Amino acid sequence: TEAVVSTQSTGESDANPFTVRQVLEDRKITANEDMNIFRRLLHQAETDHYAFYQGYEFVARHSNGKVLFEMLTHESTVYSLDKLGSLLDVLQSFRLYKDSHPYTLGPRAS
Repeated sequence: TEAVVSTQSTGESDANPFTVRQVLEDRKITANEDMNIFRRLLHQAETDHYAFYQGYEFVARHSNGKVLFEMLTHESTVYSLDKLGSLLDVLQSFRLYKDSHPYTLGPRAS
């Protein structure tokens, strides 16, 4: 992994094909794990409000949160998952609200 990162930073194209393949496989596994975590949290959110909040936090803090959200939205549409679709609608409206009403925390008074 570090060999590929070092060749990416220097611009060299002599990366070992095995190493490149390994990095790609690692990233695919990580993406699948992240998708499964988000999916599990939303299925738990059908009965648990805290899991719904955890799902929101997971997507909000994840570097590819928008992609995860869009993939799960597409999945719920394709497979006609009504409960999941309604949870995603609420989550989307909450995300839009948070984006349009950002809050800032000022310095604490001591």
